[in-house]
Amino acid sequence: MAGFFGQYQTTMDDKGRFALPAKLRHVIGHDGNLLLEGNIILNRGLEGCLAVYAEDEWNSVQERLATLDFTNQDYRYFSRRFYSGVSQVTPDKNGRVLVPQHLIAEADLKKELLILGVNRWIEVWNPDRYNYYLQQYRGTYEEVAGRLFSGKHDQSGE
Repeated sequence: MAGFFGQYQTTMDDKGRFALPAKLRHVIGHDGNLLLEGNIILNRGLEGCLAVYAEDEWNSVQERLATLDFTNQDYRYFSRRFYSGVSQVTPDKNGRVLVPQHLIAEADLKKELLILGVNRWIEVWNPDRYNYYLQQYRGTYEEVAGRLFSGKHDQSGE
């Protein structure tokens, strides 16, 4: 199975480092190589988390964004916010990642962290922020699944 999945708890030290869980570090891609080998990309995620991308997925995201019309004001705003937060990092031999201060502040990360594997990327959450996010959608998991798998959803998520 190629992709990131699962929920893990870890901590961030005073220097802004946390260890990626071993189960996520050892995920093998379709090409037979580790997905998180070498550099990884950190960026602000959606809904208040930190997003972690393997280089191949990051390249795929960039390719999709490059197809959008630069004359569109929403595209320019999103691009400025999205790309200005990017940080390329290399985990150390123990799988620790140093998170830049601007991303720690953006995701309101504290000592306790919640790590989620979300198939093509990994999310790093402040557990309180994640619980708040879930409360906003309480009771709708089945409804969302029904919309997604029936094809009766729009791109806005409404």
